[in-house]
Amino acid sequence: MMKIVWWGAFVGAAFWSVFAWIAYAVVDTVGTGASSVGTVPGFPAEPFTFAWIAGLVHGLGVSAVTVTWLFGIAFIFGVPLVMQRVFGRRRAQASLPARQAGASSIPGQSWGSSIPGGQPVSAPPRDRATGR
Repeated sequence: MMKIVWWGAFVGAAFWSVFAWIAYAVVDTVGTGASSVGTVPGFPAEPFTFAWIAGLVHGLGVSAVTVTWLFGIAFIFGVPLVMQRVFGRRRAQASLPARQAGASSIPGQSWGSSIPGGQPVSAPPRDRATGR
């Protein structure tokens, strides 16, 4: 289930990034166009004119889109992370096989011992032609 949630987060982040990229392009295009209105090429915009204010708003708009994108990405990946922290441990604990009542060990598995469980493994048959 958590794989589906993480895949959904990656797809959501991709859509969010495309949406933010389009918003960034619109703000940048409109802001660049507005900040050049009424200016003379080769001279800086005078303070408190339309071009000067539009340049400030353009810079703030581009920064606002970038910060909003970062907060959105943090939220999109934060929700699955919190879900994994809350629900992920129960799945890990439930996946361990339960010991049977009255059985000393589960055949074929060793739980913390250096001695393997089950039947001992014999050596592979020797090749008589080479002596190995």
